[in-house]
Amino acid sequence: MAPPPAVPEADHQDDDDDIPEGTGVDLRVAVRRLKARNTAPGPDGLPGKAWVLALEALGPRLEGLLSACLERGQFPLRWKTGKLVLIRKPGRPAYSPSAYRPVVLLDEVGKLFERVIANRLAEHLAGTGPDLAEHQFGFRKRRSTVDAIMRVRALTTGDAVARGGGCFGGVSRHRQRLQLHALELH
Repeated sequence: MAPPPAVPEADHQDDDDDIPEGTGVDLRVAVRRLKARNTAPGPDGLPGKAWVLALEALGPRLEGLLSACLERGQFPLRWKTGKLVLIRKPGRPAYSPSAYRPVVLLDEVGKLFERVIANRLAEHLAGTGPDLAEHQFGFRKRRSTVDAIMRVRALTTGDAVARGGGCFGGVSRHRQRLQLHALELH
């Protein structure tokens, strides 16, 4: 890993103190997800379960490595490099390109680092802010795609009608306003 390019002093503030150190808690939260999955290893050949087993011995060194990456603002290129694997879909002819699903396998240590960063971002947004909008479902703890679907369903069915939104041509006025608002944002 090469150090980041030098930035003139006049153009930036020294905010290295604002970067929190990597902690065991960060790493344990990220590794917990590896325990629940049985995924194929990335280009380095190390499956997630190997990292789970090695965490006790390698934990402090891995924390130091992740802290150095955070301090330098770098995500090692090797962790971004994947191995493309084509998985054949059942019941499709082998000669058809649509018979295969592409999957990119990444190194588990890179995924660990991504989880540490994602957890820190979510904590920062929730604690320090600005917090995400109430109706934001991605990148929120305890919010899922199912929650977003249920919200859309509630807005487009009984809840909108019950609030007096009414329906015109199968689309509630509330839903029409949401669609117009979405168009205005883009």
